[in-house]
Amino acid sequence: MFLVSFFVHPETALWVDGRLFVSDIGEFNKRDGKVYVRKGSNWEVYAPYLNDPKGLAYCGGSLYVADVDRIWMVKDKATVFLLVGPKDFSAKFLNGITCYAGKKLYVSDTYGNAIFEVDLSRKTVRKILDVEKPNGLTLDPSGNLYIITFTEPGRILRWDGKNLDTLFVSDDISGGDGIIYDPESMSIIASGYESGKVVLITSDRKHMVLFENLRTPAGIGFDGKTVYIPLLEEGKVLEKRIR
Repeated sequence: MFLVSFFVHPETALWVDGRLFVSDIGEFNKRDGKVYVRKGSNWEVYAPYLNDPKGLAYCGGSLYVADVDRIWMVKDKATVFLLVGPKDFSAKFLNGITCYAGKKLYVSDTYGNAIFEVDLSRKTVRKILDVEKPNGLTLDPSGNLYIITFTEPGRILRWDGKNLDTLFVSDDISGGDGIIYDPESMSIIASGYESGKVVLITSDRKHMVLFENLRTPAGIGFDGKTVYIPLLEEGKVLEKRIR
């Protein structure tokens, strides 16, 4: 089923404690981007006047938004601060973002071919990895970082802080976009923006297609039972229960 849709270009869905956040790029390069939040059946604007917001992460009571060349921190509704930006580092296309232990953010620069680490207490940024077209990011309970690449075929990589390994390569995730680690099943859920599919990859690296024939599925969210799939070019978010 589709959620009630008023989005222009929804990019990422994030489920946090009964709330569903969705970033909406709006019209590209128009500075009309927003983050919406749904609690129950009610939607409202959570963060207005952004550029082209994409990845979302939540930790320490704040929402963090990857937006082209900067990261916003939203402490509560409409209270938006610049965390780091062009004065702190050079980025071309910030995209995926995830939070580690409430202390650090990892963020991908898809067209800069880089992964950055942001220290939240010091507000400093350093590049930690060179990766071809990294997109969505997620972490497992052990702190391993998973990266999906916006390539054809799409790739899923795992970084343990020292080594970067390739776990999965498939045309089913061409234009790799969203990625979620599900600790209950120890599996990965991933979307292919170009392939139009959402797939499940098990711990033994087998995979199955959960949904297909989708138009531009982007940064997926997951509440433990339902996958939330932004369809960027359709202006809608699809919700599909898998458990």
